[in-house]
Amino acid sequence: MKFGRNLPQFTVPEWSTSYIKYKALKKLIKSAAEQIKAGQDPDLAGFFYNLDRNVEDVDYFYNKKYAEFARRLKLLEERYGYSMEGRHPLEPEDRHDLREALLDLRYHLRRLQWYGEVNRRGFVKITKKLDKKVGAQAQKRYLETKVDPTPFASNERVFKSQDRINAWMAIITDQSKADDKVSDDASSTHSSLSLKRGSTRPYLNLPTSIVTAVDDALRKDDTHVLLELLETLKVTADEAGETVYPRVLRTLIQRSILHRSRAALTLLLTRVDTLEEDDDINRRNCLHRLVISIGREQPTTDSEPAASMVLNFPPETTRYITPAAPPTLQPPRPVVKEEHMPQQLARDDSAVAHFHFLLDSLRPDQRESLMAKDLSGRTPLHYAAQYGFKVVCEVIIEHLIEWGMFDVSDGIDGPLWQDNDGWAPLHLSVVGGHPKTTRCLLDAEKENDPSPERSIIRKQVSKSSAVLALATKANFIDIVQLLVDAGVDINYQDEQGETALHVAARFGHDECAQILLDGSDDQKADTELAEKTYSWTPLFIACVDGSLSVAKMLVSAGADVERFDSSGWTAKEHAALRGHLDIARCLAEVSPGPPATELDFSSSTPTLPGSESSSPPTQSSLTDRRSNAPGPTSGGSGVRTTEPIKTFGHRYLTDESMILVSLGTMDMRKPLETVSLDRIPMENAHATQLDTSLSMVITASGAHGEPEVIDLPVQDNISTEPIVFHTTDPSKVRLLFDLVPTYAGSKEKIVGRGVALLSSIKPTVGSHRINLKGDSTVPIVAANTLEVIGSVTFNFLVITPFKHPKMSIAGNQTYWRSMSSTMVIGHRGLGKNMAGRNSLQLGENTVESFIAAANLGASYVEFDVQLTKDHVPVIYHDFLVSETGIDAPVHTMTLDQFLELGIGRYRHALPGSVKATGEASVYGPRPRSMSVGGSEYDPSELTEKIKHTRDFKKKGFKGNTRGEHIQAPFATLEELFTKIPKPVGFNIELKYPMLHESEEEEMDTYAVELNSFVDTILTTVYDLGGGRDMLFSSFNPDICLLLSFKQPSIPVLFLSDAGASPVGDIRASSLQEAIRFASRWNLLGIVTQAEPLVLCPRLVRIVKESGLVCVSYGSLNNDGNNVDYQVAEGIDAVIVDSVLGITNGLIQRQGKGDRTPGLSPNPSAVSDQAADSAKGAVRVPTLERVNQTNLSPDMIPSTLL
Repeated sequence: MKFGRNLPQFTVPEWSTSYIKYKALKKLIKSAAEQIKAGQDPDLAGFFYNLDRNVEDVDYFYNKKYAEFARRLKLLEERYGYSMEGRHPLEPEDRHDLREALLDLRYHLRRLQWYGEVNRRGFVKITKKLDKKVGAQAQKRYLETKVDPTPFASNERVFKSQDRINAWMAIITDQSKADDKVSDDASSTHSSLSLKRGSTRPYLNLPTSIVTAVDDALRKDDTHVLLELLETLKVTADEAGETVYPRVLRTLIQRSILHRSRAALTLLLTRVDTLEEDDDINRRNCLHRLVISIGREQPTTDSEPAASMVLNFPPETTRYITPAAPPTLQPPRPVVKEEHMPQQLARDDSAVAHFHFLLDSLRPDQRESLMAKDLSGRTPLHYAAQYGFKVVCEVIIEHLIEWGMFDVSDGIDGPLWQDNDGWAPLHLSVVGGHPKTTRCLLDAEKENDPSPERSIIRKQVSKSSAVLALATKANFIDIVQLLVDAGVDINYQDEQGETALHVAARFGHDECAQILLDGSDDQKADTELAEKTYSWTPLFIACVDGSLSVAKMLVSAGADVERFDSSGWTAKEHAALRGHLDIARCLAEVSPGPPATELDFSSSTPTLPGSESSSPPTQSSLTDRRSNAPGPTSGGSGVRTTEPIKTFGHRYLTDESMILVSLGTMDMRKPLETVSLDRIPMENAHATQLDTSLSMVITASGAHGEPEVIDLPVQDNISTEPIVFHTTDPSKVRLLFDLVPTYAGSKEKIVGRGVALLSSIKPTVGSHRINLKGDSTVPIVAANTLEVIGSVTFNFLVITPFKHPKMSIAGNQTYWRSMSSTMVIGHRGLGKNMAGRNSLQLGENTVESFIAAANLGASYVEFDVQLTKDHVPVIYHDFLVSETGIDAPVHTMTLDQFLELGIGRYRHALPGSVKATGEASVYGPRPRSMSVGGSEYDPSELTEKIKHTRDFKKKGFKGNTRGEHIQAPFATLEELFTKIPKPVGFNIELKYPMLHESEEEEMDTYAVELNSFVDTILTTVYDLGGGRDMLFSSFNPDICLLLSFKQPSIPVLFLSDAGASPVGDIRASSLQEAIRFASRWNLLGIVTQAEPLVLCPRLVRIVKESGLVCVSYGSLNNDGNNVDYQVAEGIDAVIVDSVLGITNGLIQRQGKGDRTPGLSPNPSAVSDQAADSAKGAVRVPTLERVNQTNLSPDMIPSTLL
């Protein structure tokens, strides 16, 4: 699990500073790993010292919080235990109070449980990382001796307290159901029986008639009757104890508030000395409770419409529990937008007016109750601010000012106003997203203490600066502006060194970022403040997380774009690596790369001017997907040893099929939850097994492989780490998704299960066809009730073994020989066809084009292979064949139909006949060039025919068409093997659509079944490929996996757009993800779009230091300077359209004879050529008029030079 990346979203915000310091510990591990890499013995004493302190700090905080909650539970037991244990029915009033108290306590215990679970998970992950990176083998021993014995690791006491609460909740629920059978009138009468008990629950010896009379007097606000009854109550109460009568009076005050009985309330207030209730479980008085009751019953309109839900308190879920999810920050209350509310809570509202009356009625010696703090250290103003009731805050502040109790000399957020956790009413209003309430508090402070030193005082309150970051995170634009204007420290750095500007950059909240950058007259945001882990400024964060608008703002504000982080990388390099090329281009405009003349081609360790060649940058800061992602990653470790040459052969399937199961969706465009569990109403939480820490165990029936345990909630991008099973018959495999308690001690205690039958979950579409929509969702059924409690989304890939008599492994060969220089590979032969060229091109993906490319110095030729309807491999680039005049996918046409499209047009170009198989001699003489006359064929006929096709509308032309290019017939893969000489290497790109590509092309979302597709091509390759150097490549990650696991001898390259165009599959989204994918599955290397390498040439190092071959493609490679940038960093090969021009340029620039363009590196075991067959140029049969010994400018298109 990428624990570090998800830690911020798993924390309880108020306790965020009390969690494991995961980033700091990870940094210590990286330092130790670097020592090992340098051949030194790692010093782990500092790491274990810090780890011990982290365990102690977490344990102390956990125990302190549990003691607080345990005390509250004990008070509940003292007050209600007699009735609950004896099953004596509670009165409805008492039940309501007890239910609210239990739910509140349960909520806090659940947060503490979550706190313990997250921290234990953190210690498990960090010790696992220690073992993995340093080889300390310390995890098991450390967990058993230091972590597991602590209370937070087991949560045993919390679970017992929750069980106690759940038992009481069950009793309350049963009693409520019984009361439903009683009439409302009878229930109302009996509810007053709560007066017969004091707070310590001794029964008062009162007749029911007197109790009923007291309640009636309160309802009717009849003070005359109430005065007479109070005398009787006092006599009876005094017999029970001298403290009982004041408690009874406070109970009557609470009931008079409930009934809005003003006269009775005034009378009762004259009879009590204090409103404080020491025996109350929360130590709250009637003022606290009245404000809280208003908050729970009234929706607030004080909320920001622009707010995002990153603070995890969506209003509709606050009365629910979401299983396996962190508890929310906000208290349970409804929130609606202003436009959905007929009117705001005003002073004439009955609840507000009664609260105002209550405050007016307090005697001077009772007014301290308005500033009284409850068990959490909160006053009534805290709750008014938390619920977002501006008018209630105004009423409270007005009375405090009138009574001379509104002390804001240290600020409205000063120590006087802070609760036990340091939260002032201002802070609660901010994190709740209440701009009007926030303004009310700040205005009150300003009016009552207009001190010019206010901004200085505000900067001293770190909590205010911390909530500025929280407001920025939630995109509370108005509140951020209020806090900045109020003098909150914009440049405050938390324990990780991050400022609010870092947060705005991470979440892309450009309006908040602009407010912070504008600042105030007293302060401006410092764009160069760096966080502590990687020394990232806000610009780095924006680049890592793809926040283009914020990055532009930072650049305009003067942020240093050429600054290096602690690992030696620039912000532009981070953006380019992660596929945010729009940001990289923006930064390139203000920080251009070095001119080509400054590049060093002779150094064995290429560097750029200005970089420290003696201390090359490390990968440590480049491995994380996101800025808050210091978690472990696969395929990109900062301590990976460089593997410049792949050893020959790899593991492949022989007898059994492989099943790769990935949780979640592969489509980044879908915001699907991997495991979605139904919400549980808070009132029913006691009756469910889901209100605990949960894990999912994935097993396969009918297959073998280790079960995988995934802790919930699952991490981001878990889909890139599949679970592997093997089987002899995939059709009989059933996938089981078992939901189990994480800390049950056994994986056999199943709470729920989802089942997927592989034979039917994704059926085929016709003969050897499959649906490209790979995601599947199955319901999770509860083990005890058989009700559906949620669902799990997953996708799977079945790889069947491939057999061929010529497939073998020769152990004395390697995939990739050490090259003295960069190879040149011809793109689709002699280059892809483009419009607006100065001269005609040979048709792309044609035999003539491939041979011409080899003649001009290409070591390899690259071409695209697809399958026809009758499963014959043909050479064609586009998914849709538009030569028909309609958009027809290749796999919907037979071979004869496909070839006829090319032959029919080609036949008009030559007077002689052409065989139906397209096997016309390409070496024999021809009367005239195909590009001019010679027949009655009019090229405009084809243009008119295809003008309504998608490809023509998009590009305005079609490749390999007469009149636009030098046309040649379509070719099959077999034809290439037989007609192109063996010294010419093949880079065979398997063209198979991904879901987003089929949607972009508006194709039907089905294609040839993957295994059939790959097996058919492999059969042709092994039948005819002996003696030829070959590489496989594909943009489709699943095709790469099949190619890798079906055969051991031909290397596989993963093609990636690297962020140059939008994709759906995360594995194809960036250069970083391409490196992860290729490294994880031991592919030879990657072929990336050239733009990220041109913008940031040093990224070539990242690929090569990950043990991968690095190749680039794209139109940028037709510029010699762009190629030079990559060559200087050691790129292995470039795929180009201008073969001759790039080849000559490299020869001229790379030295005197010892750094010529590379020949075939003999990567394939199919090749039987001897190593000494490499020559200065490849001699192959040539096209007439175009040969390598007599190349005159008038015979070669100028665009090739």
